[in-house]
Amino acid sequence: MPREFHGLDVVSWREVDENPGHEVTRVYFLANNDKHVFVHKMLAQQSAASEGRVVAVLHDPSMFMVHRHMERFDGAFSFSDLIEAGRSQLGRASERLMVARINEWLPQAFDFGVHCMGPTLRKCDELWAHSLYGANRVRFENDFSGARCRTVRICAHPTADVLGNDHQHRKNGDDFNIGVFGWVTPPKRVDSVLRALALALDRMDAVTRSRVRLRIVGRRPPKSDYDPEKLVSQLSIGSAVEFIDYPSTELFEQLIARSDLIFNLRYPSCGESSGTLASAEHLGVRIVASRYQAFREAVGVWRFISVAQPYEVWEAADAIVEAVSDVSRGRRGALAPPSSGVAPIDKLLLNEILRSKVGLQ
Repeated sequence: MPREFHGLDVVSWREVDENPGHEVTRVYFLANNDKHVFVHKMLAQQSAASEGRVVAVLHDPSMFMVHRHMERFDGAFSFSDLIEAGRSQLGRASERLMVARINEWLPQAFDFGVHCMGPTLRKCDELWAHSLYGANRVRFENDFSGARCRTVRICAHPTADVLGNDHQHRKNGDDFNIGVFGWVTPPKRVDSVLRALALALDRMDAVTRSRVRLRIVGRRPPKSDYDPEKLVSQLSIGSAVEFIDYPSTELFEQLIARSDLIFNLRYPSCGESSGTLASAEHLGVRIVASRYQAFREAVGVWRFISVAQPYEVWEAADAIVEAVSDVSRGRRGALAPPSSGVAPIDKLLLNEILRSKVGLQ
């Protein structure tokens, strides 16, 4: 590990005091995947009576998957801890529901809707969500009785500072570049993008087809868990698809900047938004996003598409064909306003509305 990063000292999480003093502001960035288990460990170990100001920034309120991972594999949580973490949302039904899910008596959708916010509510002064949707789910689906947390805020991803000025949106020869960025998992709808690409290519002439490239940029899980490469082979689109597992930050940003079209799809989800979506919007790249939950609050989206099958695949294919046609006619950067027809959301105003509605200070 580096000892310094952007002017800040870097220490192991094991070296961090469990009881921050009154002069300390501590911020936990809580994501809902097992790569962030150590952050959830730190929060679980922190004293609920700490004197410092404690803030939790939630990528997505649904954290059941992380806590179950900690209970099953890491030893940081016991099954009793898992039940208690779910009580703020599930109440007295928490134990029965947790037993049912572990025994696979419930659908997998349960995983994407259970918050496990108990430790966060007990140990943090403030919760910051990335969307009004996420903030509302935290506030209205959890019991705040006896919670330390008394404030819910909305904080958007950065926009103008997402990428430096050196990453300008530019073409790479005559290719039409489509991008999917982030961890390669089923909820990111990679399979739907691949099927849509196959349909779209069938509607193009040979010269146009040869120009279209899809880059799937992000770490892939073991093939036993999820294998989009197999689908690429089945669809016979291997010549148009490239997987880039774990690029450097610089290359990752360059690939976003060089894209003509980016798919930011997500289902199921709860309240997350997307830094890659913000990057693409800042660079003027066409964005196709799911017409679903927090993504509906995003600005700068060129096209929203359905999450239900088969409409998701059909609409994604239509978007590819139209974008390729527009670029061929020289309309590369002519981005339409959000297709919802709604004016861009004022996050600060929404924050004030939320706070006034829920009575939090």
